[in-house]
Amino acid sequence: MRRLLLALSLVAAGCGGEAGRLLSDIEAGPGPSALKAATPPPTLRHVTVAGQPADLWLPGEAPRARLVLLPGLSEDGRRDTRLVPLAQSLARARFIVLVPDLPAARRLAADSADADIAAAAVAALPEGPGPAGLAAISYAAGPALLAAARTDTGARLAFVATLGAYQSTEAVVTWLATGAWRMPGETTWRRGEPQRGAVWAFLLANAESLPDRGDRALLAEIARRRLAGGDASALEARLTPSGTALLTLATTREPDAISSRINALPPGIQASLESLTLTPERLAGFAPCAILVHGAADPIVPPGESARLAAMLGPRAVLHVIPGLDHIDPRGLGLSGRLALLAAGEDLLAARDGSDPCRVRQARAAPSAPRRARRGPRPSARRPGCPVAAPSARCRRAR
Repeated sequence: MRRLLLALSLVAAGCGGEAGRLLSDIEAGPGPSALKAATPPPTLRHVTVAGQPADLWLPGEAPRARLVLLPGLSEDGRRDTRLVPLAQSLARARFIVLVPDLPAARRLAADSADADIAAAAVAALPEGPGPAGLAAISYAAGPALLAAARTDTGARLAFVATLGAYQSTEAVVTWLATGAWRMPGETTWRRGEPQRGAVWAFLLANAESLPDRGDRALLAEIARRRLAGGDASALEARLTPSGTALLTLATTREPDAISSRINALPPGIQASLESLTLTPERLAGFAPCAILVHGAADPIVPPGESARLAAMLGPRAVLHVIPGLDHIDPRGLGLSGRLALLAAGEDLLAARDGSDPCRVRQARAAPSAPRRARRGPRPSARRPGCPVAAPSARCRRAR
């Protein structure tokens, strides 16, 4: 109990060992932190991955492991103002960090071809020191896991860490459009509040794949007016059938209708969405340890998605659901959230140092072997005829 109270007080104070300092530095972003004060700044080198510019962050101290960090949906890609401090924090934790750009993600689109860039980045990591890992945020978790399931890429990786991952693109669309989601095995819909405007961002990202340019411009203006609470009916009437199908999907409020709405989309958009659904067949070759971190209050991807991935990957996954955490911002967490996030940070650093968090946690969760029941009374070591209460000198010598 004393150790538990000490641990709680350390976490509450923003401490908690190396993992606590790393998480506090991530929370601080570019601002001051204990980790920044204790470590030299990382060095940035400009490199290429698959012929495209990439950033390589080198620790100021001897590195212990190598890591590819994949950005989420952002037009700024590897230079996103939230991603750069994260890469620097990981480098201060003695990871060599390689950050490529994902072409589809920079277009705010979804495409499984980004898995090719993820695989190329893993192959471009320096040879040593330490194990190699792949970390992905939000959308990038799909390409990351698809790449890691490839035999050649998976053989190079010891672990994959994700934040806000997904298993089913249909489930994500269902959540964004209707606020409905389910945990694995559930048949009844849970209800929540997705981030306002996220479904329109999804619509506009996929509008880029529509064959009619006029639809793209109309949908952009429709989204703007809808978000402002205005009327867009006149614009909606001018959409082609393909544009109308995409708008109908985004405005559906009945979760059981989403599947048929997706089936009404143009074939190219359907194929793009389906290609990023992580089926058991697509992950059949997955071998690294998956460290899955998900916010319980995520307004973009519901936590049931990482739970579904964990169930699918079985002993090769460890799931951390963080109370109070939204999609990617760790600021303002309560005590339970900090404790849960600290456990995830400890798993990441253990993987850096060559441990396998999946095997460790599986061993901890395994029931201990039952003790064999003793049969009959324990045999006495005293000589026959020696009383138990007050043995004689002869009996004491015999003992």
